[in-house]
Amino acid sequence: MSAWARDRSMTLTLPRLRSFWALPLMLCALLSTAALYAKEEGTASGAFPNILIVYVDDLGYGDTATYGHPVVETPHINRLAEEGLKFTQFYAPSALCSPSRAGLLTGRTPYRTGVRDWIPPESAVTLGANEFTIADLAKARGYRTAVIGKWHLNGGLAMADAPQPRDFGFDYQYGLDAWVKSVGVAAGEAPRHGHMYPSNMYRNHEAVGATDRFSAELVADEALHWLGKNDEPFFLYLTFSEVHTPIASPREYVERYDAYLTDESRTNPDLYYFDFLSRPSRGTGEYFANITFMDAQLGRVLEHLRERGRLDETLVVFSSDNGPVTAQAETPWEIGMAGDTGGLRGKKRYLFEGGIRVPGIVRYPALVEAGAVSHAPATALDLLPTLSELIDVPLESAIPLDGQSLMPLLRGEPLERDRAFYWSIETPDGLEFAVRDGDWKLLLDGDGEPAYLFDLATDRYEVVDKLSSEPEIADRLIAEFRSLREEVLADSLARAREENESGR
Repeated sequence: MSAWARDRSMTLTLPRLRSFWALPLMLCALLSTAALYAKEEGTASGAFPNILIVYVDDLGYGDTATYGHPVVETPHINRLAEEGLKFTQFYAPSALCSPSRAGLLTGRTPYRTGVRDWIPPESAVTLGANEFTIADLAKARGYRTAVIGKWHLNGGLAMADAPQPRDFGFDYQYGLDAWVKSVGVAAGEAPRHGHMYPSNMYRNHEAVGATDRFSAELVADEALHWLGKNDEPFFLYLTFSEVHTPIASPREYVERYDAYLTDESRTNPDLYYFDFLSRPSRGTGEYFANITFMDAQLGRVLEHLRERGRLDETLVVFSSDNGPVTAQAETPWEIGMAGDTGGLRGKKRYLFEGGIRVPGIVRYPALVEAGAVSHAPATALDLLPTLSELIDVPLESAIPLDGQSLMPLLRGEPLERDRAFYWSIETPDGLEFAVRDGDWKLLLDGDGEPAYLFDLATDRYEVVDKLSSEPEIADRLIAEFRSLREEVLADSLARAREENESGR
């Protein structure tokens, strides 16, 4: 038992629940009742699908073939879109990885959850211990649960005093704290060379040690092992760290894109990415290769399910945690990247469309028409309420949510949004907030002062500012922003955490 769990164990009636000081007792009763129902009636009857959420890292809206990339080969992602529903306006909860992951798991805009930015190693910042997650939801229905891949919702997977995946509903964990680190190439005189085989993988919070393959292959191997243990209903949160730096792929994938390499990358194929600062350009081929490598590893998992006759009884969701790192490097670790936003303005860390609009695909033949396309805006915040409806586990109304069930869209029906979309992240350009209502999007600075207003129906690239020419629309969105911001600042779960900390 972790020190975090031990410190609180005396106050817990049910040790699995972290919501002892914040959530109403009704939630405890709800989970217990739902779990009993699931045991008696649950997924063994075939009434509910398995759940596979694939969340990749820093993949841009235009980085895959199905979303228009003219070079990158992504046959397995393409096939997902061909067999499912592809969203053209799917959004990440944030423009950075940690807050986006917090939002996806909880259905709550990240500032509510205690995660406002990316989380540095050894940081005390963590996903709020009283948050209810999709994994909790799945366990209430009787699923076995796993997170395999990147976590990045605390300062480290070995930290005893931080809530870990097991404390958020996950039976099994394998993967990285945040990004790939390799002891073999992290020291020595520059320029450094060596395979970026991860040395910072953890399995159930114990260090794995040295590895002999690249991250995506290790993650796919582990997923196949976990899936193959039995045929019980499962929830798998599969989180590839590709294409986050340091990008590293087997030579066979890099060689496919030789035409997009330079002599620098051909001569120094395993140069440590932090040493790129003073070197010539490496071209775009290594970035392209990393996407295709990730696609192939995802394909192994999908084909495993297909061959065992389980894919059609599995809801598959594919998306990315934020926009890409483009060729316009702003930090040393961004050098050599070549992310594609599909022409959208902005990139990772910014609230323009390029930073938050991402691929979004859902496959589930029992519900979703193959080859369907939806132009309705949607967000990863919608996944928790969607799954709540799909697997029939009601959510406690006292938990403030920002997502909305996508079930109508999955059935090919219209969806009426009951609130505006809301984003918040401290950005390099000072535009910390954004709201979208209908086709109108407002960006505001850190003081909540409006900076830009765009009509995305006619200006998807956000180049024509209408803040002055559309004062009534601007005023309406400003009012919506202020209301949403006040609601987030007064969030009940966040207040409960603050009171718990102050009472210690």
